[in-house]
Amino acid sequence: MAKQTGSLTLEGTMGNVIFYKRNGKFYSRSKGSPSRKKLKHGKEFENSRRVSSEFGHASKFAAKLSRSCVGLLNPGRHDGLHGRLTSSMHKVVQSDPVSEYGHRRLRFGNLELMKGFDFEATSLKSLIANMPTVDHQGQVVRINFSRIGGVKKKAIPGGATHYRVDLLWCKLNEINEKVGYQEYQGETFELGASLDLNGMVEMDLGNALQSEEVLFVVMGIVFLQEVNGKKNELAGKRAVGVLEGMKG
Repeated sequence: MAKQTGSLTLEGTMGNVIFYKRNGKFYSRSKGSPSRKKLKHGKEFENSRRVSSEFGHASKFAAKLSRSCVGLLNPGRHDGLHGRLTSSMHKVVQSDPVSEYGHRRLRFGNLELMKGFDFEATSLKSLIANMPTVDHQGQVVRINFSRIGGVKKKAIPGGATHYRVDLLWCKLNEINEKVGYQEYQGETFELGASLDLNGMVEMDLGNALQSEEVLFVVMGIVFLQEVNGKKNELAGKRAVGVLEGMKG
């Protein structure tokens, strides 16, 4: 279905094209285009409906995760982020080995596929050689920064004098579609300081992860510039990525 544009609008049939009006707007389609009823109920479109259902599920939860992470991201538009995140989540859905095709879900898939996903143009791996480890027990998530080292000197943005590590956990319930998340802002360190100084960070989920939930742990690095004793963030220089994806 295509929308007619311009000052001239048509109704009727011309060759293999049907021109018609719906809700005050003019459209055109090929005679061979399937009807909405066929798309929804036709046996020949069953595979398409299954693909659409799973992709829609991935898209819905990609939006929930990205909205939860807004506080960690660079301010402003993030064109293409939703598409990239949906694609990664769709791969997790497709890896579900137990559910019927068309009804596969994130919580049964391989959440390791989300590890390392970058929300921003600058990747976490371009800044640090080793990622902190994540451990989950009960309602507590621990992020261990030991043996991480410092920020790579070649990757430091010009003008930066300090950095900060921010963290976030996000729980997504695939049954009732509820979302829970919390941000943790770290201490500010001089650029030469090792990330090891962040030590062991414990994050309380409020309650234990349920079987219908998936959990994502996200980390962001913020760069700041000190001028006259005041530290201001360097705009647009954040790096944010998924450290871990876990299931209940």
